[in-house]
Amino acid sequence: MAAIEILPGRTIRGMGCTEAYQLAMHTLDQYRGTIVACRYVLPPILARPESLATLKALFRDALTRIVLAQPHLQTGITGETTKNPAFVSLDHIDLRNHVQWITRNEPGHFQQLYLETAQAQLDAKFENLSIRPGWKVVVLHEMGMDSIEVLYVWNHPHHDGSSGKIFHRYMLQYLDESTGQDNHIVDLSENSDRWILPLPGLFDKLPPNPELLSWWPMWPRFLLSQLWKEFKPGSIFPPGKTYAHWAPIRTLPYKTQYRNFTVDSPAVMKLVDACRLHHTTLTGLVQALCLFSLSTALPRASGFASRTPYDMRNILPSHTTQYPWLQPKEVMCNYVSAIDHKFDPKLVDTIRRHTSSMSSDSELPADAKELLWSVSARVRREIQARLDSGTWNDLIGIMKLCPNWNNQQEIEMRKTRYLSWLVTNLGVLDGERSTRVGKESWSLCRAELILGAETPSAALSVSIMTVKGSDMCVTCTWQDSVVDAAIGERLIGHLKRWLEEIGS
Repeated sequence: MAAIEILPGRTIRGMGCTEAYQLAMHTLDQYRGTIVACRYVLPPILARPESLATLKALFRDALTRIVLAQPHLQTGITGETTKNPAFVSLDHIDLRNHVQWITRNEPGHFQQLYLETAQAQLDAKFENLSIRPGWKVVVLHEMGMDSIEVLYVWNHPHHDGSSGKIFHRYMLQYLDESTGQDNHIVDLSENSDRWILPLPGLFDKLPPNPELLSWWPMWPRFLLSQLWKEFKPGSIFPPGKTYAHWAPIRTLPYKTQYRNFTVDSPAVMKLVDACRLHHTTLTGLVQALCLFSLSTALPRASGFASRTPYDMRNILPSHTTQYPWLQPKEVMCNYVSAIDHKFDPKLVDTIRRHTSSMSSDSELPADAKELLWSVSARVRREIQARLDSGTWNDLIGIMKLCPNWNNQQEIEMRKTRYLSWLVTNLGVLDGERSTRVGKESWSLCRAELILGAETPSAALSVSIMTVKGSDMCVTCTWQDSVVDAAIGERLIGHLKRWLEEIGS
């Protein structure tokens, strides 16, 4: 089959502040990739070795439907080294550049294959941005097994973590709808021209960036405090005690360390009940647990700052006059913002006093648990207050004032790190959205969010994702050589032990 040349088309629109910020991090090699991985349980007929070709065809067909339904999966990027990057239209996509199917014929060590694949994808850069959309799908398949692992990997300028959840929600739906049908979009043949997907053009359907969709007002006090934090002279006003002095910012080597564990479904239900009883959420609880772990692991740290990213799709308007077709909850794009939390030296000292007699593998003392729930509830109140404020005093309002994100991120590399950790929770994904009944239905039984290391941002990233009625996956990542592996492994060990203890 002759190769079809794919050229970038004309500009669709310039990037918004969040998109340009994420692109600058990728361009400067401060961040590479994000993954949402899901385990799909196959209909029994598709688990047979002789059904492999049909299984691949169904998957490609479902993927094609998602690409055609989600404009951000069809765009290239230009101007990544300039202050005005933009999305450009493409006439075609060669799906062979975006899909990798790995089949293992012999049983054994499949979990190791999954971990190695995820690690490799976290550390891989996206290339040819102007002619190749920044996303890919890796499918891991062991012959004879009743499930496949699907890793959806993307370059963050195209969309956010909730978009990864949207991708898998539609993948499950389209796989289910296509099973048993014959009218597939994609040909079975590996050499078919149908791998080259013509695109419809996006000039009136690319989801707008948040600045175009809503108003972002700020109180003067909020604006001045943010500007002071950004531009105060470091020689006169050195970084405060809540900065992450313990984790210096380094460009090289870029490598993400990745650890994970699961909490079983009965324990998750008990955790949720315990959080409700103490007026908090799982996100608030994990934030507090991170604080307790690092307060004991880093005795020289006076205080800490952390971050909680959150989805703005419940805040942004739908079906506006300018964008009547837009439903933010259904589109893959960058509709994410964040709130920061500060934990001052007084609180950190109190935590250390309450945990001073605790060994590395012991349970939390009763008085420490009381303090833990207090911190968890405080974090939850901060997040709720941020959500209740809508678009008022949001980081988006500050970010849109930045004239050049490449310059801004180069400056960030010369500063003291502010954030010690972040916690992001994609919530619950419904894995039983079947439109069919009986043995031909598909389902999900596991979902995991994995974040690449952000060189100038949080030293440690903790992510949470759950399939409805199934286990909760907790992942921790950090930049190799910046965070001591013993600290990261101690944190992930504490989170596992303490979550299981609270959920028992």
